[in-house]
Amino acid sequence: MPDPNYISFQTEVTWAMRSVLVDWLVEINMKLKLLPETLFLAVYLTDRFLSIRTVSVTKLQLVGITATLIASKYEEILSPSISNFVYLSDNTFDDQEILKAEVYMLNSLQFNLSYPNPYMFLRRISKGDNYDIQTRTLAKYFLESSLLEHSFLSYPPSILAASAMYLARKMIFPKTDWNQRMSFFSGYSEPQLMPCAKSYISFFQRPLAHETVFKKFSSRRLLKASIFVRDYMVKLQGQTSSTTPAQ
Repeated sequence: MPDPNYISFQTEVTWAMRSVLVDWLVEINMKLKLLPETLFLAVYLTDRFLSIRTVSVTKLQLVGITATLIASKYEEILSPSISNFVYLSDNTFDDQEILKAEVYMLNSLQFNLSYPNPYMFLRRISKGDNYDIQTRTLAKYFLESSLLEHSFLSYPPSILAASAMYLARKMIFPKTDWNQRMSFFSGYSEPQLMPCAKSYISFFQRPLAHETVFKKFSSRRLLKASIFVRDYMVKLQGQTSSTTPAQ
């Protein structure tokens, strides 16, 4: 797994730069119509690579492109051609640079591309509520948004998925509980999920720094999940303010 504190040994790259890169990778994933699993693997490979190799700012985009190329070969039935990635980089890098970077990244990662993708855990957890489309879509929005925030690197993928489902159920069905069935399929009890669930809430209560994931999940196809969460958080903050004693 990536080092949650890898930025401490990077000399140029910052967490803010990582967020910009991930937002761009989400955009690439959408433009190339790749699977969500490809996006998660690409970000995972990027973070793992940055955990072991110092990268200059000028090469950070190349790391993201290369990670997406590798992830697409691993997850997709038909991987996009190199020319697609050259085009999406505005010809900043040519095909030979990307291929060379691919070899270097694979060797650096020792060709270990296995990853417990949060979507895999979410599929299993969804059995607990009979694959309810609303909670599952909302949980997907939480998971994809978590890619943008480096603090979520400290949570295992299984916790991220279970906490996303827990919070989604609480938002849509406030009176529902995390029963034995949900604990069984997730592998976690409610108290175990609270720290990560609170991290999600804290993240969504902050001003939106990047809009790609929000816009993606604002579509009717994805049940306008991002708009629902935004409105929910505004209401939640209003309730919190009204119950806070005046100083």
